[in-house]
Amino acid sequence: MNTLHSNKANLLKTLLVLGATSAVTISANASDAIGPGDSDSKWVLGVAVGGFNNPFIGEGNDGWISPTVRYNGKRIFINDDSLNIHITKSNNFSAGLKVALDGGFLSDKDNYRDNVKLAGLTERKGTVLAGIYVNHDTDLGRLSFSTLTDAADKHDGRMASLKYTFDLNAGNWNINPELGAQWLSADYVNHYVGVSDGEATISRPQYDADDTFIAFAGIRARYEMTENWDINIKTGISKLGSEYKDSPIIDDDVVYQASFGVNYNF
Repeated sequence: MNTLHSNKANLLKTLLVLGATSAVTISANASDAIGPGDSDSKWVLGVAVGGFNNPFIGEGNDGWISPTVRYNGKRIFINDDSLNIHITKSNNFSAGLKVALDGGFLSDKDNYRDNVKLAGLTERKGTVLAGIYVNHDTDLGRLSFSTLTDAADKHDGRMASLKYTFDLNAGNWNINPELGAQWLSADYVNHYVGVSDGEATISRPQYDADDTFIAFAGIRARYEMTENWDINIKTGISKLGSEYKDSPIIDDDVVYQASFGVNYNF
C-alpha cells in the first residue's frame, strides 16, 4: 500500500546507487524529471516526517520519518521512491521505464509484533516493481500513467496508476492538487492483505482477495525559502477498494495522511 512506508529506506538506498551509476553513463536532451511544482535543481536532498491512520486492525494513528532524495537528470531521474529512464518524447507526450519500491506495514514483523489481533501473520516481504510510464503535459498540469509488475518474484502482482497533477502558483508557493486511481491485481492485494489457511484463526477467517481499485486525492504546497532551501507540505486521502475493506485484517477503508519536509537543492 503506497500510504505505508515500511522498509523503504533500505530500498531507496539501493535505487540511489543504481541511479547515480546510470546517470554517469547515459545522457540525452529530454527529461521527464521535472513535474508540476517540482524543483528544477539537479539534486534535492532532505528529510520528511508524516502521519497517517493505519488501516490494519488493532492499529491507530502512525508516523514515519524518511530521507528525501531526488535526482533530476536529463534521461535518468529518481523521485517518489522510483528510478526512471526517459525513452521518448513526441509533442506533449513522453514515455520511459520505471523501477519502483513496493512495501507495506506487514513487510517487517517489528511493526506488528505487539498487536495481538495480527499475531500469527507471516511477514510480507517488500519487492521491486518494474514497468513503463507515460506522461502528457497540458496547460493545467500533467497526466501520468504507469503500469508495473513484480520484478523480484515476491507476489507476481501488477498495478496500474493514473493521476492528474495540477500546476498552480502563488508567489513563492507551488501548489499542486492531485487526483488519481490505482488498479491492483489479485496477487498484489493477496500478498498484503490476504489471509492464508495457516494464518486463519477463529476470529480471523481465511481470505483470498480479487483485484481492486484505490482512489486518491491530495495536495502539495512547496515553498521556496531561498535559492537552495524549500519546504514541502502534503496532505491526502485514499479510498481503499472493496477487496481491501473485506479483508479481516483491515479495519478502515479510508486512509488520511499528511507530511512536512525540508529540502536542500543543489
